[in-house]
Amino acid sequence: MTTRYSSPQAEAQYSWLSGILDTFYISDTQVEAHLQKTAKKGIVPSCHRGCHACCLKPTVPITEPELMVISWYVSEVLLGEIRAQVKIRLIEHRSRLECPFLVERSCSIYPIRPLICRQFLVKSKPCEVGEDVLETRPQDVMSLPRETVIRPVAMRLLDYYQLKSSTAKRKAFESGFIGKSAREMHLYDWTQIATTMDHFDNMVQFIIPSGTER
Repeated sequence: MTTRYSSPQAEAQYSWLSGILDTFYISDTQVEAHLQKTAKKGIVPSCHRGCHACCLKPTVPITEPELMVISWYVSEVLLGEIRAQVKIRLIEHRSRLECPFLVERSCSIYPIRPLICRQFLVKSKPCEVGEDVLETRPQDVMSLPRETVIRPVAMRLLDYYQLKSSTAKRKAFESGFIGKSAREMHLYDWTQIATTMDHFDNMVQFIIPSGTER
């Protein structure tokens, strides 16, 4: 069963956070409902948690609100060794193409991973490492229904952009506003988020006595 990731204290602090977490929940719920229907036809995705072929070549779109929630999560939620490894990978992201959040072949931000990671599904067999499935077997990329999955997800995400009415949101959706405003993940300067992590680390060091493990 799909559950919504929540952080009541942070959602009270950041007015934009609940809407993005809602968007992820809507996506997961609607995708799950769609997959239940396709499963009855014998069509199931080969993707599963821990599969990381797509993460090795993340030329994928990511939107501003998704960047916001990632910055919050790695800066204020991640702890310990995973946090340290993510920060290093963010700083060194220019030296590799793979996703900076892939740590030991696992997604370090799985609860708040981007929408494309939730919705890009492949059937038949898992992707090979280095395979561009859109070129090798595009027929195996599972298409998600526009009205029951894509539209409700987009309409909630568009709340982030403070559009004044449902009519304005519909127009933005139909015009492809979200796709046009997204940027490719591997082109983003992830050192900006590493700097934000440093800011919060310095705050913690100031508050917590020296020698106390975070």
